[in-house]
Amino acid sequence: MRVHLCGVRGSTPAPGAEFVRYGGQTSCVAVAHDGASAPVLILDAGTGVRAVTNLLGGRPFEGTILLTHLHWDHVHGLPFFRGGDREDARVSLFLPEQEDGADAESVLARGMSPPHFPIAPSGLRGRWTFGSVKPGQLKAEGFLIEAREVPHKGGRTFGYRVSDGRSVLTYIPDHCPTAMGPGPEGWGEYHPAALGLAAGVDQPSRCSPTSRPLTR
Repeated sequence: MRVHLCGVRGSTPAPGAEFVRYGGQTSCVAVAHDGASAPVLILDAGTGVRAVTNLLGGRPFEGTILLTHLHWDHVHGLPFFRGGDREDARVSLFLPEQEDGADAESVLARGMSPPHFPIAPSGLRGRWTFGSVKPGQLKAEGFLIEAREVPHKGGRTFGYRVSDGRSVLTYIPDHCPTAMGPGPEGWGEYHPAALGLAAGVDQPSRCSPTSRPLTR
């Protein structure tokens, strides 16, 4: 699989020369299959999701977006994703199942709709569908994905383990282990969900910082 690190910053975008090395955009990782140029799986949609448009070569995005949780830095790039906001796009967006039972689109609309933003999720062009994910396994765009809940403050949060049958990627961008105690070294308990998601994953090979193929 080929992994594009489109946004690695937390909380807020951070422009400026001091952020050139790792970039100033918030959470977004785009995943493509080996031999394919266009990503079909996007993990989180912070401001970094805007960079995915450049990876599509002028084509619309046709794939799946998985959100780990709904904090601003993981979603506020959605209405600015030009590759997904066009008439010929096909986007399936999933987020963690909410404890109050609220449906995915209505939860997104709490932060993306007037008066907070000019349009609601339903105003995005193309064929958008919205759904929820439970802990467990799911299949999307030719990948097998395992979702597990990890401790984090302020809303249900998932980590994801993505496999194409040859390589394995784990994505846990926000994780607050101290919420469960100081742990053996003072940095928090070693949460079994995080340990399970990360067990045996592949190491990225050396390559450019914006595109990292994973190999065994």
